[in-house]
Amino acid sequence: MSESWAEVAGEECAPLPRPRRMETTGVRLPVGRVVTRELPAELRKFELAMSDLVTLLGRDRDGPVIPLIARSADLGSECYQLCVASDRIEVAASDSAGLLHAVRTLLDLSDAGGDGALPEVRIEDGPGFQVRGVFVESFAGTDRMELRDWQTLVDRMAQLKLNTLGVSIYGCWDIRHEGLRSEYFFVPLDGYSELVTPQRMITWDGDGHGECELRYLPAMYEGNFFGRLVGYAAERAIEVVPHLGGPGHSTLIPRLVPDLSAVDDKGVRTGYGYCVTGPGAREALARLVRVLVRQHLLPNGLRRLHVAGDEYYPIRNVDPDDRARTVSPYCRCPGCRELTPGQLLVEYLLHIGRVLADDGITMVHWQDTLVREGVLDDYLARLDVEGVPRPVIAWWKYNDPVPQPLSGGTEMWSCPTTGLFPHLFTQDFTSNIEQVLRKGNLAGASGVLAYNLPDPADHANYACLADLAWNLDGSDGTGGFHRRWAKLLAEDDEGALRQGLALARTITSSYPLMMYVVNQVLPYFSTSAAGVTSYPDDVLRAFGIVQPPLADVLRQVVATIREAVAIAGRGRDVRNWPNPIGQWRSECDRLADSLDLFLRVIDAARVPELTDGAVADLEQRGLEILQATARAKPAYLAPAALREHWTFVRSIRPALERLRSESAIPSAETWHAWII
Repeated sequence: MSESWAEVAGEECAPLPRPRRMETTGVRLPVGRVVTRELPAELRKFELAMSDLVTLLGRDRDGPVIPLIARSADLGSECYQLCVASDRIEVAASDSAGLLHAVRTLLDLSDAGGDGALPEVRIEDGPGFQVRGVFVESFAGTDRMELRDWQTLVDRMAQLKLNTLGVSIYGCWDIRHEGLRSEYFFVPLDGYSELVTPQRMITWDGDGHGECELRYLPAMYEGNFFGRLVGYAAERAIEVVPHLGGPGHSTLIPRLVPDLSAVDDKGVRTGYGYCVTGPGAREALARLVRVLVRQHLLPNGLRRLHVAGDEYYPIRNVDPDDRARTVSPYCRCPGCRELTPGQLLVEYLLHIGRVLADDGITMVHWQDTLVREGVLDDYLARLDVEGVPRPVIAWWKYNDPVPQPLSGGTEMWSCPTTGLFPHLFTQDFTSNIEQVLRKGNLAGASGVLAYNLPDPADHANYACLADLAWNLDGSDGTGGFHRRWAKLLAEDDEGALRQGLALARTITSSYPLMMYVVNQVLPYFSTSAAGVTSYPDDVLRAFGIVQPPLADVLRQVVATIREAVAIAGRGRDVRNWPNPIGQWRSECDRLADSLDLFLRVIDAARVPELTDGAVADLEQRGLEILQATARAKPAYLAPAALREHWTFVRSIRPALERLRSESAIPSAETWHAWII
């Protein structure tokens, strides 16, 4: 390294993810236009996507025309070397994906200065984890994502050098709002027209017209665009892995395709869970899987199916006629009743694995039930005996302590989250991301796949995942990431932005505080156990008690979040993402304003004389929160988020009447903390 070159320090490195080695002279070179010389044949796979990105370099600017010269080199999968000089850009890449990553780095470097210039730079780079991506759950919000929304997600992932997109095409959960089943089927299957999931949602009209009822089919099902999504992702070096929920919390398929359903002790089909020993049931399950593979996987060049295998146990709140009834997924036919839950799961996964193997499809499983039931090693041994390819085991957990993966000689992925419930309040999951990835790295995991429901407000979580999955050893963990993220986004005062973000994280990165206290003020969790909680009355009562002072917890949250926003200042745009700091500020305001309204309703319940005007003021404040939420959330997420807020806002007046008539919330008392 000559004296004029210096290696870039960690927090000074603009690209995310951080390159492994980067040297620069500090000189920025004007760029008028970049032109690509003819590519070697082995680097042309993603030539169209690369060309689209190259055209963005120097667009509409005066300056020299600079050639981009690429050559093939033995560097490792997705690796590249990049050299930017005044008269040329040279890239050496191991494969087409490596070349594509190099161009993405050029875009980041160009964006960082704000002037379209490129630094004189030398970079040697490549990923730490082979598989890096996110898994998108089938749920409220994603069911409304149009093809353009999915393509936008792919573009955002691609610029962060993520290469895997898990797409849940079938999933079921317990009953929530309006007593309706939470079932989602995202792809039509030939011969299974009954497997359709019309959705009904009572929410608030984002145009301000009041309460409305939405009825629709999941957009991917109605538009039948799964194949187009796969193709769009493949052109950008992203593999799509479809996800088939079950046998845990699987209500739709066994209810509507009863031939494969589990049965109870009387031989009656339960419509929940699968029979895994009866010849007719096994063939019915095999037939459905074959249709899925031959209609959606093989035509689109897919060679993996995520066969979930998670959360396989009896649950309540899935029977609309008796939500308190515990429903078991374990079949009780003569062939199944002698098997343990773990053995039933193994038979289910083995059976699907055999069917998939006929078409060259391998599997991915979540680890939790296989590990909890103690059958993971036995399952892998059975696969080996039968000659069925071993699956990837995806180890997931979104709060502490995270599990230590145990390979058992099979490929492993580490699975944190980049955002659980975007219809609730924003959460910082960067600590979870680091903990999961570090344990996975120590265990030899080859991949990272983060659970998520896409929300542009989660840019920090996405960027942290990409940064640590690419260069865990060189990232300096979440501390290094947060420094670089603030530097990347600061519009003027980087120090103030870092201070504000750090202050907010004392709230939003605390899983117990956010999940078990703050998010409880919205109805989502109160709807999960029918007959247990009366919303919002019981929740208002709980937070209105004097000791322990839970209302003061919310007041502290509001004060801290407002202070963080006041300190942080403004941020700048990032390619493909709405202004991340603007999104962050909006989410912080929604959190603080919503908790403040909740606290005001508690205070109103304590006032001896409450005027109609005071109640109207509370309702008006609620409408303002709804309007702000409608403006901030993307169209596919807004109805689900608005439903949470509207359920509370429309209940303010009747809840106050009930609580005040019952004197349910005690008058305020002075409480003194012994440690302040």
